[in-house]
Amino acid sequence: MKKAPVPLLFLFLLSITLPGQNNPLPESIIKELDAAEKEMINAISNGDSTAFKRIAGYDYVDINANGNIMNLQQTLSDISNFKGLTIRFSDQAQRIYGSFVLRTGRANFSSGGKEIGEVFYTQGWVYRNKKWEFVHWQGTVTKEFLQKNKN
Repeated sequence: MKKAPVPLLFLFLLSITLPGQNNPLPESIIKELDAAEKEMINAISNGDSTAFKRIAGYDYVDINANGNIMNLQQTLSDISNFKGLTIRFSDQAQRIYGSFVLRTGRANFSSGGKEIGEVFYTQGWVYRNKKWEFVHWQGTVTKEFLQKNKN
């Protein structure tokens, strides 16, 4: 078995013991972040690229479960395709690193009352310019959804 280089092992141990990791944010800040997330969901569900642009950071990157990677401009061009989409989050957790928050969980997508997708997701949010900016989305199709739709 190959051994990990000492510097790599040191970085790993340092990362799991950093004091800033998982420090709770004040409730007022969490409420701001929750409101920004709700705005993001509404912008997508309404197919509103203007609203999405107000929420997203200039450095936004989207890595979708369908194998696409898009920057902010590409995403803005695609937002209208999601009009009418219903998004429901569950199993949510978050990790806080200073002004950066990673939110993870499960997202169910439906359209016209029919489930069309389910992913495990990671969202990245950064607090800058006196607001929360949505800077990252990554989704991976759940095994359960793939098995349900195996036809």
